[in-house]
Amino acid sequence: MWNFAKVVCSLAFLLSHLTIFVESVFDSDRLTALLNDAMSEFSCIETAAITVGVVMENPKIDFKIVLGDREKDVPANSDTLFGIGSTTKAMTAIIANKVLKANNLTWDTPIVQFYESFKLPGDDRTKRVTFKDLYAHETCVSRSDFWWASGPEKFDIEAMMSNLQFLESKCEFRSKFLYNNLMYVAGSHIIETLANKTWDELIKEHILDPLEMTATKTSFKAALETRNVPRGFEPFEGEFHPLQVEADGIIDLVGQAGSIHSTAGDMNKYLRHIIENNGSLYADLFWDQETVDIGRYFGVTEKITRKTFPAQSEMSDYTISWVKGAYDGEEVIAHGGDTFTTHTFITLSRAREYGIFSSSTGGLKARAVNQLITWFIQDMIMDKTPWITAENICTFPAPWRNATTPDRSDPDWGDYETDTSPKLKPWAGTYSNKIFGDVAVSFVEDEGLVLKYQRVYCTLKRKKDSENEFRCHANAPSLPENQSLVQDARILNARFKDGNLHSDMMERNEDYLFSSGNTSKLYSFYLLILPFLLANLP
Repeated sequence: MWNFAKVVCSLAFLLSHLTIFVESVFDSDRLTALLNDAMSEFSCIETAAITVGVVMENPKIDFKIVLGDREKDVPANSDTLFGIGSTTKAMTAIIANKVLKANNLTWDTPIVQFYESFKLPGDDRTKRVTFKDLYAHETCVSRSDFWWASGPEKFDIEAMMSNLQFLESKCEFRSKFLYNNLMYVAGSHIIETLANKTWDELIKEHILDPLEMTATKTSFKAALETRNVPRGFEPFEGEFHPLQVEADGIIDLVGQAGSIHSTAGDMNKYLRHIIENNGSLYADLFWDQETVDIGRYFGVTEKITRKTFPAQSEMSDYTISWVKGAYDGEEVIAHGGDTFTTHTFITLSRAREYGIFSSSTGGLKARAVNQLITWFIQDMIMDKTPWITAENICTFPAPWRNATTPDRSDPDWGDYETDTSPKLKPWAGTYSNKIFGDVAVSFVEDEGLVLKYQRVYCTLKRKKDSENEFRCHANAPSLPENQSLVQDARILNARFKDGNLHSDMMERNEDYLFSSGNTSKLYSFYLLILPFLLANLP
């Protein structure tokens, strides 16, 4: 009897300590303290507003917080709507999954079998491309984001669908991961046709309404009507510089790829639904799909290893709308999302049944802080001492590695100079590209060559050792209102050759060809007289 009682007491002792362990896995006070410390001064994380949501199944946790910079009068409360950017893509994939199944189609059904007019560059790519190719970024065609990011007054979806065939082939079909927002827009247009409903209606019908995500809006325009969105700021030399009000409105042009705006409370409902249903609705869609090796893709997530850091995180494979990887040996799926003003990061674990949402406003440092906060939370959930602290969240990747943040003040401008000489006048004219349309280059006496494309306007500076290479700081809608600030991300490179214009259109490693009007006219004239020439051959 004595032994039995001793065993019972021992078990009670162990169980009481086990309960304490479970309850202390996620410490909301500790996370709140970290966020408050990080937000206490601008120079730390360069963030004007931040919101974080955490859900867990065991134990049941539903945590949410939102903080704003009080000195800057940035709105920040439980109803503040943050743009979730490309994490919208997972919701788009959910409705695509439902509509495809309703039409007895699969992710592997060639699109031309049920949407005959769909065309991408090359007959083979067009015949074989599937929804999985579109949503796993395996089409290997150019992104051409500047087509919409330059802020056209109207982005004609039908015209876009017709012009997809003119995108540049960047690699062999299905040979490489190549991120592409336009493929989600194109896929959504096909889904709308199959369902005879708009993307907006489908998102509300299948996600927002069933999950009672009543605060969430499917567009920036709708979010702005609530008068409760965080103002976009660009950090520069220790100060906030407000972005133009219209900046985030551009994302609505390709809304299916990134225009949803939400709160931590609503996103928690969404994430909980995914982890609760990981064995049914979402297993075949998010967790169990074959993956694409993303290689060294820039922008998905920071890679860290134990050779340098106290933890290991690597996201190396892409599935439909999610990146697969692991944090300290435990499998997770994650995805980031950016608008011009906000940065978002979502992480899900099937094994531990948790979801983490973090969204912030600000520059590149604000983007990285979402990942750091996620690692902090993951350590708590895994019952580890978090290696991210109030001190190193400000200095990351130091003290483990030197920071490599680029100098944003005046990138390479020393190699370029203003040139107003009349010898540049021959470059003036209209240049055309089948995807982007027309770019106008004019010569202004006191400025030199000026380039205009949709709402983008900039003065070209000539490279000192070149007669035909130019660069400009583009006046895009996504820039701060104080447009004297120079940012390397808004640099547009241009080169004139053989009467044509070559430009990267603000996209790294791209070289788009714009034919001059004279070249086009000459080509048309040649086609006109060709029959006559052929008829008179000896």
